[in-house]
Amino acid sequence: MNNKIGQLSLSKFAHLYADKLAGADFFVVDEKQLLSLSEYPYRSDGYIIGICTRGTAKVEANLQIYDARPDAMLLATPFHVLRIYNSSPDFLCRFVVFSKAFLTENSVNSHFLESFSYFKSASIPVIYPDNADARMILEIYLLIQKKLEREGHPYDVEISRSILTTLLYEIQAIYEKQHTIIKGKQTRKQELNVLFQDQVFHHYKEHRNVQYYADALCVSPKHLTETVKDVTGRTAGEWIDDAVILEAKVLLRNHDISIARVAEDIHFPDQSSFGKYFKKQTGMSPSDYRAVSAR
Repeated sequence: MNNKIGQLSLSKFAHLYADKLAGADFFVVDEKQLLSLSEYPYRSDGYIIGICTRGTAKVEANLQIYDARPDAMLLATPFHVLRIYNSSPDFLCRFVVFSKAFLTENSVNSHFLESFSYFKSASIPVIYPDNADARMILEIYLLIQKKLEREGHPYDVEISRSILTTLLYEIQAIYEKQHTIIKGKQTRKQELNVLFQDQVFHHYKEHRNVQYYADALCVSPKHLTETVKDVTGRTAGEWIDDAVILEAKVLLRNHDISIARVAEDIHFPDQSSFGKYFKKQTGMSPSDYRAVSAR
């Protein structure tokens, strides 16, 4: 196995497989063979919901091996390292792929995805719904696909986003029914990462330094950073910055809110310090981002 981890961007994924797109960061993939993804492990920068419709394969997610077979579902996040291999000649899957920004655009809750237990970093990324549940998931997938096939409808994206939300809640019900999160089987590193992610979800607006979260979890900042990176591939600081920037982008899209108010809402001391922080993380000023996002 090649130990190099590739980054599979949404645009690359779409170029390889997408059938119907609703913008650059949301698309569906009809029944396809994923042989070109089997040669190396990769991490996607989007969220992937896949369901196997035919054949078998092995799915490796964060070094754990799972069997893909008809009706099996893959629930992958940007912190999963994936590899699909040993696929049978008839192995086929359908996928819905989306970014966090797509789902949370125009939403009052920029961290809506964190409410779904199967998108936690320590959750089990492959589940096995019964045939009735799998058929229901496929029906929702086909509904999204049907909506995207229409041409010229003024609200295709909004409708697709709404159906995607329905899909997420249906999967949550299946996930809970199967009891796929078993805390007793989590490693200590996974447990610490789950606790860290939960702390960030609740305190990212007020606290942007690793030291705060390390103190809250009774570990050293070095240990926390190394553990989170080992589990997710990203440092604790990167996760904190990501949470803050995502919230800032959501607020900046609302032109009724001044940039000074955005800075205040995310607990920056002033607009200047917020602007420096935002530009360091994104490469553009808040006002430039607001202008670009309005186009």
